[in-house]
Amino acid sequence: MLTAFDVDVVHVADPNLDLLLGTRGANGYQRLLAALVFVRNLRRHGIALVRTLHPSDKTRLGRARVLAHRLLDRAATAFVTLDESTESPDPARTTVIRHPHFRERYVGYPRGEMVRGRMLCVSAAELPAQATGLLGVPRITDTEGVTLRLAGTASNSLESAIRSALAQHPAVISARLEQLSDGAQVQEISSAELVVLPKLETLSDLQLAFVVLSLDRPVLVPRTEAMSRLAEEVGPGWVHMVDGPITAETIDEAFMAIRAAGRAPRPTFDGRDLATTHAAYEELFRAAASKARRT
Repeated sequence: MLTAFDVDVVHVADPNLDLLLGTRGANGYQRLLAALVFVRNLRRHGIALVRTLHPSDKTRLGRARVLAHRLLDRAATAFVTLDESTESPDPARTTVIRHPHFRERYVGYPRGEMVRGRMLCVSAAELPAQATGLLGVPRITDTEGVTLRLAGTASNSLESAIRSALAQHPAVISARLEQLSDGAQVQEISSAELVVLPKLETLSDLQLAFVVLSLDRPVLVPRTEAMSRLAEEVGPGWVHMVDGPITAETIDEAFMAIRAAGRAPRPTFDGRDLATTHAAYEELFRAAASKARRT
């Protein structure tokens, strides 16, 4: 990375730091050495480092990896968080830039007709292992007509469990176990009445939640402070949260809330359009580049 040293700003989301450093799969000391070289090159060539933070657990990191993180914390010209709930190594160097919606991105994509009672577990990559816990839910809900749809690739063990459930209960479970294109993802999401995301741990998980809401479908997610803030922002009936495993009772409550009167026809996304996000990043990058050149 940076072999030409001809950039003003390097911007990286924290989950991709290993990719930036070229240390994916490396041990802690190799990562520390790569971080030292990386930071030296940033300083020598006046390049700004901007990092978008994502909540993560660093308590189990070894000493060398912890030192690498601290080194990168000190080297960052600026940090970005997606909301006020994410902790930053230095609030003075931190800017909140909210995650944009994706409405404009999917204009013109064919959409499926909403199937009443369908709950969808979907992934742009691999379905989470927690999807196994959803397989028995449709048969024990009190809500009439609930069915489960799974769409995305699956691990061998999860695929085996899904195919077994399909064979036993074809009337309430269906699946599309393949890598989804953007168009296929839009059709699957728009055909559901409720989208269930049992895992919300990565930036990709968060992006998928915004895709669902951008397609005007309600989403059920694990409760976090960020999701609680988003639920208030987008309006009632769009973001439903659960503490712990998803159960039949959880699904019943979600469908009851979705079908209740008073829900706006679309989630409220004030200030989350792409133009606003782009402008905020442009301003931040220009300020970071100027600061890096002066130091």
